[in-house]
Amino acid sequence: MAKVEKNKAKNTQKAKKKKLERLYEKKPIVEFIVATLSIPSILLLLLLNLRALTNNNSAKPTPTPNGSISVPGTNASFYSRPVTREPKPTVLPNETQAPCIKGLGPVSISSPSEGSTVASGPVEVDISYDDSTYCTAVWSYSVNGSNWSDYNNNSVALYNLPSGPIKFQLRVKSLTTSDSTTLTRDFVYTGSSNPTVPNSSGSAH
Repeated sequence: MAKVEKNKAKNTQKAKKKKLERLYEKKPIVEFIVATLSIPSILLLLLLNLRALTNNNSAKPTPTPNGSISVPGTNASFYSRPVTREPKPTVLPNETQAPCIKGLGPVSISSPSEGSTVASGPVEVDISYDDSTYCTAVWSYSVNGSNWSDYNNNSVALYNLPSGPIKFQLRVKSLTTSDSTTLTRDFVYTGSSNPTVPNSSGSAH
């Protein structure tokens, strides 16, 4: 009886051993199947990453060029250069400064004057705004129907303007409220166009 049980145990061990050997023989096939099934997952992951990178690149805003700006319908072009405004005086620690008034304060174009004739360039456009009383405002400009510039709070110097009537438009908006306004200044430019932009700078008022 004991001999029979030992033979059964041996047969069981042999059967298990054969099963393990068969599984070991099938291991390359299993690995191949797993590798084949993982390829679509890898391709899908690469495709999703590529699509995400493409969406990120397309979502970036296109900056407005600071160089030559063409006037639609003509061969004319001009250069623009922001003129840095004078910084506000620093308030001493023992002094108190009243908070700015929210909304858009009075804004005007100081020069050139309406209907004037400008004989030489660059044409510096002085924009007057009381930013010591009212909260900060920014503006964008267009010349003779050209593309609008980026918003900032600098005055503007225009180079290489085409000779003849010039329509300068200025959009002004408050940074604290939704207040906005548009100013227009018409003048005549009779100077010659300069092909390059000098490196000199001026101050706004």
